[in-house]
Amino acid sequence: MKSILVRYGELTLKGSNRDIFIDKLNKNIKFKLKPFKSFFDYKKDRNSLELEIIDEKYIDQILEELKTVFGIHSMSIAHRVGHDSQEIIKKVMEIAPTLSGFSFKIEVLRKDKSFKIPSDIFKREIASEILKTIPNITVDVKNPQKLVNVLIKNNNTYIYIDKIQGLKGLPVGTSGRGISMISGGIDSPVASYLALKRGMKVDFLHFMTPPHTTPEAVQKVFDLIKVTSKYNVRDFNFYVCDFSMLLKELMHMKNDSYRITIMRRVFLIIANKLADKIEAQAIITGDALGQVASQTIDSMNVIGSVSERQILRPLITYDKEEIIKISEYIGAYPISILPFDDVCSMYVPNKPIIKPTLKEAEFQEKELMLDVMIDKTLKDSIKKYYLKDGEWFEAE
Repeated sequence: MKSILVRYGELTLKGSNRDIFIDKLNKNIKFKLKPFKSFFDYKKDRNSLELEIIDEKYIDQILEELKTVFGIHSMSIAHRVGHDSQEIIKKVMEIAPTLSGFSFKIEVLRKDKSFKIPSDIFKREIASEILKTIPNITVDVKNPQKLVNVLIKNNNTYIYIDKIQGLKGLPVGTSGRGISMISGGIDSPVASYLALKRGMKVDFLHFMTPPHTTPEAVQKVFDLIKVTSKYNVRDFNFYVCDFSMLLKELMHMKNDSYRITIMRRVFLIIANKLADKIEAQAIITGDALGQVASQTIDSMNVIGSVSERQILRPLITYDKEEIIKISEYIGAYPISILPFDDVCSMYVPNKPIIKPTLKEAEFQEKELMLDVMIDKTLKDSIKKYYLKDGEWFEAE
């Protein structure tokens, strides 16, 4: 019989809180694997999880789902047998032909000391059988190409060769709730993904300015969030804010070099007020230090000063090549580069300020009717959407 062994990694270092993290991970795994729940049995302990496979034709699909769950350090497809030494050797020899052409090493770990053969003796016995039977193979104890693991625990023995790397990180939902200010570009979906990796449940907020932003531009954001949703939890929401009224007011600014600075300050004010309603503890942005005028340290200081909540900037030290690499990995890049502009890119002035001052920003804002318009926008111009079975629905 085959099992999938799931290892927790970082979660086992959480001391007295480890059970909280492990319980959340297990809940997230169960949710992910709900369509396959009749095809495996679920067994957990303090250091790992075993999925005992009932129908092996679903094993690849189950593994693909597990690869999207933060908090999993690694996984292995293991053959499960009893504690009889000959039964163990027989099962090793059934999979040993896959070692041909490679160097190998045997590791035996006896967690159940009722198995009487010492680990060193038993591994030499197994290696001897492999060397006698399998052609074109060598032992390399320092840098083997294949590592054959024999894990003896409780009443069962698990035999596996390869470890499949998980996403690591922390289970989503263990680090609070954040609102990701998502555009249609490359950076913000990657920032959302990295916040999820550190255990934060992520909701999304997007600003549009119809008719200047096209339906295709908004659809692009829906598609980007759908891509990242496979790493999220089940009950996240997507908020779309019609920013048209506020944008018209910003276009009246006397000093247009501050337009993007003030626009982003207003974005943050709205995000904070939304966070009040949904009890989010942080705002997530795709800022990377020095990438554009609004992401200089002076700009981020002035823009961020309006936020009552922690602003998380997961990409702050990343360069564009590193960001693109992650975007490609999560499947967002082909969508992000579609030629549909977001609100910020459409209204960048010819010479945006790169060293704004708080005093000047606040002076510019006093010349505008922002407070009333922000309140009206929050009341009348935000729609909430949720994803169910791969389809978007507007919440009432």
